[in-house]
Amino acid sequence: MKWTNWFPIHNLKFEDIPKEPGIYQVRWAINGKPQPINRLDRADNSGLLYIGVSTNLQSRIKNFWKRLKGGKAPHTAGHTFTAYNFERKIRPEHLEVRWAQLQKRELDSTETIFLEKYVKKFLDKPPLNLAVKRKR
Repeated sequence: MKWTNWFPIHNLKFEDIPKEPGIYQVRWAINGKPQPINRLDRADNSGLLYIGVSTNLQSRIKNFWKRLKGGKAPHTAGHTFTAYNFERKIRPEHLEVRWAQLQKRELDSTETIFLEKYVKKFLDKPPLNLAVKRKR
C-alpha cells in the first residue's frame, strides 16, 4: 500500500482525488506540523483524528469537507466534528488528509487492522471514529 503525501483539505482540488476504493486518514496539523492529541495511554503526536475507507475516495473526502463547512453531505466523522463543536479547538483549515488506493475486497479488513493497531498503541480510538470493528 502506498500513501499519498498529506494535503491541507481546504486547498485540495477534489477532482485530483481518485474515484477508486481506498483508505484515508485525517489529521490535525498547523503549517504541516502534526498537533499532539492526548489519548488514554499517551499523546498521539501524529495528530490523527480519523481513519476511514470508501469505495470512492473522492466522493467520501469531499463529503467530509462539505459536512465541516455546514453542508448536509453524509459523513459520520464530519457530523461528529460539527455536532461536538471540535472547532473550539481545531480549525477546519488545520485539517490534512492522505489516502491510499486499495482493492474493494480489502477495504473492511484494512480499516479494521489500522483501527486495531491504533487502539493497541493508545488504548483509545481516533477522536472522530465512533466505533472500532473487531476481527471475527
